[in-house]
Amino acid sequence: SCHISLFTFIERERVRVGMSKLLHTPLCSSIHCRSFSAITLSKSPLPIHLIPPLSPLHFQYRVSPYTQLSKPQPLLHSFPNSNHHTKNFSIRAFDSSSETKNSALSSEKDKEPKSSETEGESRSEDDNRGSVHDYPSGEFEFKEFGAWKSFVVKLRMLVAFPWERIRKGSVLTMKLRGQISDQLKSRFSSGLSLPQICENFMKAAYDPRISGIYLHIEPLNCGWGKVEEIRRHILDFKKSGKFIVGYVPACGEKEYYLGCACEELYAPPSAYFALYGLTVQASFLGGVLEKAGIEPQVQRIGKYKSAGDQLMRKSMSEENCEMLTTLLDNIYGNWLDKISLTKGKKREEIDNFINEGVYQVERLKEDDWITNIKYDDEVMSMLKERLGLQEDKNLPIVDYKKYSRVRKWTLGLSGGKDKIAIIRASGSISRVRSPLSSPSSGIISEQFIEKIRTVRESKRYKAVIIRIDSPGGDALASDLMWREIRLLAASKPVIASMADVAASGGYYMAMAAGIIVAENLTLTGSIGVVTGKFNLGKLYENIGFNKEIISRGRYAELTAAEQRPFRPDEAELFAKSAQNAYKQFRDKAAFSRSMTVDKMEEVAQGRVWTGKDAASRGLVDAIGGLSKAVAIAKQRANIPQDRQVTLVELARPSPSLPEILSGIGNSIVGVDRTLKELLQDLTVSEGVQARMDGIMFHKLEGASYANPVLTLIKDYLSSL
Repeated sequence: SCHISLFTFIERERVRVGMSKLLHTPLCSSIHCRSFSAITLSKSPLPIHLIPPLSPLHFQYRVSPYTQLSKPQPLLHSFPNSNHHTKNFSIRAFDSSSETKNSALSSEKDKEPKSSETEGESRSEDDNRGSVHDYPSGEFEFKEFGAWKSFVVKLRMLVAFPWERIRKGSVLTMKLRGQISDQLKSRFSSGLSLPQICENFMKAAYDPRISGIYLHIEPLNCGWGKVEEIRRHILDFKKSGKFIVGYVPACGEKEYYLGCACEELYAPPSAYFALYGLTVQASFLGGVLEKAGIEPQVQRIGKYKSAGDQLMRKSMSEENCEMLTTLLDNIYGNWLDKISLTKGKKREEIDNFINEGVYQVERLKEDDWITNIKYDDEVMSMLKERLGLQEDKNLPIVDYKKYSRVRKWTLGLSGGKDKIAIIRASGSISRVRSPLSSPSSGIISEQFIEKIRTVRESKRYKAVIIRIDSPGGDALASDLMWREIRLLAASKPVIASMADVAASGGYYMAMAAGIIVAENLTLTGSIGVVTGKFNLGKLYENIGFNKEIISRGRYAELTAAEQRPFRPDEAELFAKSAQNAYKQFRDKAAFSRSMTVDKMEEVAQGRVWTGKDAASRGLVDAIGGLSKAVAIAKQRANIPQDRQVTLVELARPSPSLPEILSGIGNSIVGVDRTLKELLQDLTVSEGVQARMDGIMFHKLEGASYANPVLTLIKDYLSSL
């Protein structure tokens, strides 16, 4: 009866105001889009029994765990009095039918007039989702405190905790080297934390006790996403008018990328400069395993899904070579562009200088690549002179760890009443914690889901930012988190912010958010799956080992019989299972990003993209760091951009026993992680994997996702 009355209403309205206006009535949101299109495209009212049924794929989504999110109302609710965008989900994201049906719907959609209010916001299937929208930039603006606020800050400094007290005129020193975690670090943890590094830059800009920053930059072991974030904060700090001086005893492309952003850059006479260009490496164990009598039987779906190649192949595939070449060209091109802009030189000049293979520090000074040649003590003396200190006086300095304990409240930088939650997800994805893993190792879906549900049920938070730095992992765990993030996005704005990498399972999580923000050189995408097992028959034969299995059930030995290869029927079932997992991943990606399945297939296939390329292909919405994500979250939550907000970190680490005891057990954790990457992650007993493979970018990616054999050797040697 609902449809019969609806037909009558539609006919009456079509006569009165015409088809074009009917398509924009509020009625459109209260009925199913597919049924509505079927009705309005027909020349006469259809009987109920002739209404086209939903496609099988559409039905699948309606009965899947996210059924209630497939209701007619928008998945991202229009919040009261909010001016943020609402993502328009296309009905073709559900439909895998023929091109004829798709083109019919598309042509009808193209005929629809757009209101001026939504003309810039709505997106057709051919729109460039990476184009510039009216997202706020989130750019840092330094504003001097007024007299009253300055007085309040001075009072707070007088009553501050002893560890927050710093001499006036101090210089903040930070040593950037090695790995940089995207997680917050406890006071007992070793290593650097990106959130604390960035916060220190901001605090130092406003702290009247800090005169400037002396930045030691040594070989870094992190990705370009984090490097870009740090560079942005260096440039932001310079807006305060305080000095920032860099010092590079050993310098490659990544280190120079940060150093050249400083006002001045110094190096000792014996400095190691290796500005020779960038490389990408891929190592293969196929020949080694073959000689050992081990046969990897791997199913990877997606021609660019190179996870598993490391075990199966002896050389690089054409598709993998194409993908890695594109990634390397993007990263190297970005480096040339930024350096040429900073140094005021032409891109060709920078490229030619790199190709000359210059290593002499004197030549670097002559060509204005560094400010001067000085030892560390000479730079310190220069800073004392700049601050007007006598030679016999020590330069007042405060190091990174001590300054990290200074609260933002003490400096008058604490946020307002509106709160935005930040949930950090770093590392490999698994469903449950390994007995040997540390509390801060990887993303455990059970714990992550608890945080998501806590935020969803709380009324304290106006918006949520999910900060992702993960190459992926367990596909089931990724899907469970995807579901919870979708539910959260139905109740409040959710923004995904990507760091170094958010690929495969990491992207699976991100695509559930309303808006995805990535750095230019974030590695993302890799929409594909991989699973497999090892056939150890020849190895067992060589060493005289035997294993026999008694089973019931045709496929009972599918994963248990590692002493033999798959039977033909087992191999077929195994392949179908992997293909099904890929289709679910791809179709949910299409659904989440408002794409057709066919269009998503073009950018999926397990291919890894940089953030910039992902934005131009609709996988990412905006380019920027955490500050941009915060600005977009404020916009979506209808919070004025000039109003301070309180960022609540929900993943503050608790110090573990190994951390307190100066890292005892690090090697155990490292070996555990390496063995999982090398063996367990590809076995079906651990589940289908949505994982980006271990691409090793020389001077680009750290050991976190590098060659597992080398990592194993390193962990073993470090334990001796």
